[in-house]
Order: sequence, then structure tokens, then C-alpha cells
Amino acid sequence: MGAAIVLLAFSGIGLLRPVEDVSYTLLSPIETGLRAIAQPAADIVSRYGDTRELTQENEALRAENERLTSEVARLHEDTARLDEFERLLGTRDALADHEFLVADVVSSDPTSGRRRVAINKGRSDGLRTGMPVVTEGSTLVGTITKVENDHAWITLVTDIDSAVSSRILESRAEGIVEGKYGGTMNMAWIDQNAAVKEGDRVVTSGLGGTYPDGLVIGRVTRVGGNPQELFQSVTVAPLASLSRLETVLVMVTFVPAEVSAP
Repeated sequence: MGAAIVLLAFSGIGLLRPVEDVSYTLLSPIETGLRAIAQPAADIVSRYGDTRELTQENEALRAENERLTSEVARLHEDTARLDEFERLLGTRDALADHEFLVADVVSSDPTSGRRRVAINKGRSDGLRTGMPVVTEGSTLVGTITKVENDHAWITLVTDIDSAVSSRILESRAEGIVEGKYGGTMNMAWIDQNAAVKEGDRVVTSGLGGTYPDGLVIGRVTRVGGNPQELFQSVTVAPLASLSRLETVLVMVTFVPAEVSAP
């Protein structure tokens, strides 16, 4: 204790200053060296902390970006569905004499040459074979040809088994629109003297009682044939986007008539 008091006294009057200077001189390089050794480790620890924080922030931003992207996609889908329903409502209003059931397309027939799709409504919803199916613009899609309890199959107008009594609006020429391989249609039995040209509109004629009159089928895209033949060769393109059907209207109040042979 006494020695400590003496040292403090000597230090206070500066007698130990040379010793302190020597100690500082001896220890300072060591301290500097130790700091030089320790600083990179400290920097690594600091950078690791910063990197970890940035990684966490990036992950949070990535998750938020994915959430917002999903939300935007959902909003786009909702908007598209709303627009489609509004157009279908316009079709329903234009065909006010009939009642409709809205149905979603859930499957398609992969068989080569066939053009058939399945909808999520069936016998339990009151569907029967022979009911016409339309989409926006009062455009004919096809006919229900098979009904199960919870779904039904539609044979499209472009299917090889489809045949629709039709009329060309501009010339009033009548014929049968038949589906062909490749998703095209031909209008058969058009007289050579009928004035038919590309762009003419084709609608259902109502003859035979299979479809109501005036449903839109498509437009004439090609007129050909040999003048020596009795009938023209007329190609018709469907106006409905049959390869991208999502929602359709089934005419549940239309009952196909059975016309007997003469």
C-alpha cells in the first residue's frame, strides 16, 4: 500500500514520466499490431452482420414482390372474367326469348379430328342433349351431345360430325355448314348462281328445328368450285374463339324439334 502511494506521488511530480514513456514506446507497437490483427476480424464480423441483414431484407423484398405479382395476376384474371361475363350478359339480353345457364369449360377431347369440350354443368343442372351452346355476340359454339350427372360434352361447330342448317345474310343463300378436319368449316349445297363473296356473314337458318334462327356462325373466307358443277365450294371461318373457350351459355329453354321425313 505504501509503495503504491509512493508511485502515485512520483507520477504526480513527473518522476515516472521516463518510465511511462518507455512503457508506451514498448507497448504501443504491440497494441498497434494487435489492433491490426483484430481489425480484419472485426471487419469480417461487421460485414457478416451487414450481409446477413441485407440477405434478410432481400428475402423480404422478394417475398413481397412475389405477393404483389400474384395479386396483379389475380386482378388481371378477375378483370378478364368480369369483362367476359359482361359480354355474355349482352348476349343473354340480345336473346331475351331464351333462358341460359352459365357454364365453364373444364376439358377438351384430345382425339385427333374431334372438336369437343366438356363443361362443369350436367344432368343435375337440367341439361339435356340437343341444347345449343353460344358465347358472346350470339355466336354459336355447338350442341350438347352427351350429358352426365355433373358435366356435359359439347360438340363444336367445327367437329367432323357437326352439320348446321345455315343462311348467308347478304345473299340469303341457304346450305349446310359442316365441320372439317383442322377446325375449318365448309358450307355445302350453295347454288352456283348464288352471289357469295368473301366476308359474307353466315348464321343459322332454323331449318330442321335443330337450332334457333339467327345465331352467328362465321364469315365466308373462300369461294371456289368448278362452274361446271352444281354447287359452289364455300369455306367458312367460325367467329367464336373455339380454341380459347372459357365460359359459355347453354340455351336451356330451347327444345330441338323433330321433323319427320316427307
